[in-house]
Amino acid sequence: MKWLVRGFVAVVGLVVLLAIAGTSWMVWRFHDTKPQVSGSVSVAGLDADVSVIRDQYGVPHIFGESEADIFYALGYAHAQDRFFQMDMMRRYVHGRLAEVLGERAINVDARNRIRGYPHVATAAVDNLSAEARAAVDAYTAGVNARLAQGAPSPEYAILRFEPEAWRPEDSTAVVVYMADSLAAGEYEEMNRRRLEGLLNAEQIAQFLPTFPDWAPTMLQAEDFDGPPADPPMPDGEAQDDVNGGSNAWVQSGEYTASGQPLLANDPHLGLSAPGIWYYAHLALPDGHVVGATVAGAPLVVLGRNDVSAWGFTNTGFDVIDLRPVARGSMATTERLEVIEIAGGEPLEIIVRDTQDGPVLDPDYFDVKAYGDVDVVLMSTALNRSNDVADVSYRIMKSRSWAEFVEAGRGYTAPMQNMHYANVDGTIGYTTAGLVPLRAEDGSWSGYIPYDELPRVENPVSGRVASGNNRVTPDNYPYPTPGEFAIYRGIRIDELLNTAERHDIGSYHDVQMDVTSAQAQSLIAIIARSEPQTEAGLDARDRLAAWDGEMGMDRSEPLLYALWYRALAKSIYGDELGDNFRRFVGNRRGFIHNVLMEGQSAWCDDVATAQTETCDQAVGAALDAAMMRGVQRYGDNVDDWVWGEEHQAVFDHPAFTGLPILDDIFTVRQPVGGDGSTLNVAVYSIRADDFDVFHGPSLRAVYDLSDLDRSRYMHAPGQSGHPWSPHYRDLAPMWAAGESFELRTDWTPDDAPDGATILVLRPGG
Repeated sequence: MKWLVRGFVAVVGLVVLLAIAGTSWMVWRFHDTKPQVSGSVSVAGLDADVSVIRDQYGVPHIFGESEADIFYALGYAHAQDRFFQMDMMRRYVHGRLAEVLGERAINVDARNRIRGYPHVATAAVDNLSAEARAAVDAYTAGVNARLAQGAPSPEYAILRFEPEAWRPEDSTAVVVYMADSLAAGEYEEMNRRRLEGLLNAEQIAQFLPTFPDWAPTMLQAEDFDGPPADPPMPDGEAQDDVNGGSNAWVQSGEYTASGQPLLANDPHLGLSAPGIWYYAHLALPDGHVVGATVAGAPLVVLGRNDVSAWGFTNTGFDVIDLRPVARGSMATTERLEVIEIAGGEPLEIIVRDTQDGPVLDPDYFDVKAYGDVDVVLMSTALNRSNDVADVSYRIMKSRSWAEFVEAGRGYTAPMQNMHYANVDGTIGYTTAGLVPLRAEDGSWSGYIPYDELPRVENPVSGRVASGNNRVTPDNYPYPTPGEFAIYRGIRIDELLNTAERHDIGSYHDVQMDVTSAQAQSLIAIIARSEPQTEAGLDARDRLAAWDGEMGMDRSEPLLYALWYRALAKSIYGDELGDNFRRFVGNRRGFIHNVLMEGQSAWCDDVATAQTETCDQAVGAALDAAMMRGVQRYGDNVDDWVWGEEHQAVFDHPAFTGLPILDDIFTVRQPVGGDGSTLNVAVYSIRADDFDVFHGPSLRAVYDLSDLDRSRYMHAPGQSGHPWSPHYRDLAPMWAAGESFELRTDWTPDDAPDGATILVLRPGG
């Protein structure tokens, strides 16, 4: 028996020694990959010294003698802080994730190869002007200068593969990545087709409602000449189930304390560690540019120069169609794609293309609902004339409204609302991108001409505000179908109307608002409901007295969230049956119409003989919510805390959910709000938890009376290195609503306190 014990102890000891050795090796490798942020480095390809001065938040301020050297240094800094993220984005677009992540990435790779994303990225390089190509080439050289020094990120040691050199088509792939994440229409069309076998035509029209006439549009009728379009929006094309999105608003000096414009922007995207944005200040020879870059590309996408500021939100326009065609009715070409798989054999797929787009392979796309036909993907994200790198370059250089508008010409996707302000007092709104015009047979007959896209300079109202609500009023002369949000636009208008003049502080308060206009609209419905349990009656009374504020320290938001999740099952779970989970969502417009606009037939449970009322359905959902809540959180509702269950999860592309690595690479932060609040915090209504996966990717407020007073924030941090002090330092500040300045009124000779200075010198 003793030998068994001794043997066991020996094995345990060996395991411990191996673990210590492995941990020591990992610590050494991790430290070896941390970026050098001070001193000097000799690198090949520079013409003169460049200073990369990182402030206390890790934001690089880059000073050099030429544009080329500054873009080179930005590439070097991106590769220092974010190269694994850059690598994953380009591999996503080029369909090469499975090479490092194995079988779990095969479907993603296959879908993007079939869509043709690698060819779109390559074509975008060919579209570059000489100026933009020079910027991309200099940036690429800077990235590769850092790679030449080895060990750019700790993930490579864990996954055991080596990074490849950066190419210009990898930078354009980053643009394709953004277009893919923001383009609307593909999955909405698939779901509409699936519903046709489950609901009748009237039910589908109600389940997928058009944008309501009681909610505000971004642009106003007085911004356009002429009568309403015929039709202003095709029936059934507009839906309002947008969960996240973005906010932006700009007001003229008539409504600000300084007498100069103020512009706010907080784009909402999927949360990740590191985040999508990387702040930088480029001290270019012809002026300063400050704002959000995307690691992998050399340009400031959202930000300001010395005279103007700009912010984007998604238009929500439907720019993707799935067109069923009889097999053999369209000419196709074929190409072979080979997907390499870590730990497995290569996979060969045959891709078929038509003149309108690729044929979706049913092995990788769920197109069964379309029947025995070919389904062709038509998407503006696949247009190979995209000139987006030049657009971003021209926007950075623009000095007037006219130049800003002209800068967008040639942009294809992702379609964006662009808010603008200038120190000369001008404010404006424009769009850039392709909006399809559709023929009766479903084909695309062209696009809205660039000069006739939605646009306004110095609107009569003195304001343009976007909460992803419908963009155009009824007298805009082109149809703009899409998917739009309702309640954030309402809340923005409400809060902006509460003060005659605004400043940076009041704009910040609007961005951080966590009062749900939707919840407020439903409180009266809840108050008259008919729960059948004592707990349900208690829940009703609590929510009836609630103000709709979803602070992270309150219990009512958690109770409301449990109720809203149960309400979906109560309202349409019986009609959809086994397919309920596929279609469950927030469906805010639909819920409003059922409970307030006479579509109460949905409240009846079709599985029972009696006819249930909406008051009964709402009450039953309260009963179910309390049953679930007590099981999970205990009997005392006062002890329920929204922020304990509702946390922003900044997940890592490879390691979230894995033992040990999850704790190192994933960032979690309690937050308030939900998908309907201005401070958006989206969780899945389908899931069993309230983890937030979509929220403000950055916040910025630009003060045109003094652009150096503009305020910025993003999360979780500037660095992609988990042992960097800037990997997660901004997450608690982001959640608390803090922000910082990125000033341009200093030089390398008088850098701010706490800054680190790295000088890149020609050599190498």
